[in-house]
Amino acid sequence: MKLRPPSSGGNPRPMEVWNANVYFDDRSGAKNRPVIVLEKRGEDFTVYMVTSHPHHPETDIRLMDPYEVMLDRTSHIRTDRPFKLPASKFNYKLGDLSYDDSEMIRAIFESRTKDTRQYRRGNYRGMPWTP
Repeated sequence: MKLRPPSSGGNPRPMEVWNANVYFDDRSGAKNRPVIVLEKRGEDFTVYMVTSHPHHPETDIRLMDPYEVMLDRTSHIRTDRPFKLPASKFNYKLGDLSYDDSEMIRAIFESRTKDTRQYRRGNYRGMPWTP
């Protein structure tokens, strides 16, 4: 059984893993799931979603050290879809990525995500209330 860790008492920071409330693609509901914080952008945070079921082998990246951040399965990062989340959607911090995982995620974020037109315009997947 996995115990809920105490809140960090602060705002998320880059390369931290948090449990957050994330909407489904069709916006029919939401689910608490792990996310990797990439940056704070305006009032929102840019994150990648963590999943235990990879869907896109060309863009889903496997974490090398999932146990460092209290994940109990082989975990994959959805690098094809960054999300915007307001601070109110973060539940609690799970941990900090290992050095190797953080370097890998940072490089992917810099090369794949930040270079897209959608990202530069701030037009990537946000929550319904995000402008």
